[in-house]
Amino acid sequence: MTKNYMEILVKNALNEIIDKYDICKCDKCKKDIMAIALNNLPPKYFLSSNDESEKTSFLLDRQIKISVLAKVIEAIEIFTSKKNLAL
Repeated sequence: MTKNYMEILVKNALNEIIDKYDICKCDKCKKDIMAIALNNLPPKYFLSSNDESEKTSFLLDRQIKISVLAKVIEAIEIFTSKKNLAL
């Protein structure tokens, strides 16, 4: 199965910080936030010939994690501003 490894990082980042925000934490809202973040990040797929150490290295890369966290925070801000406009 093909897997976007960026999605794993976005999900992990969101789960780490979502409790710091006063927003709905249901699956639908979390998926919306993830979609916003993922649309602003490049996808990352690995060839079947890549070994697990390359995948693990990507998932643990500090700079990538910081970039993903920034995009997740932006996504939360976009999501909350759109939710507030709908009220």
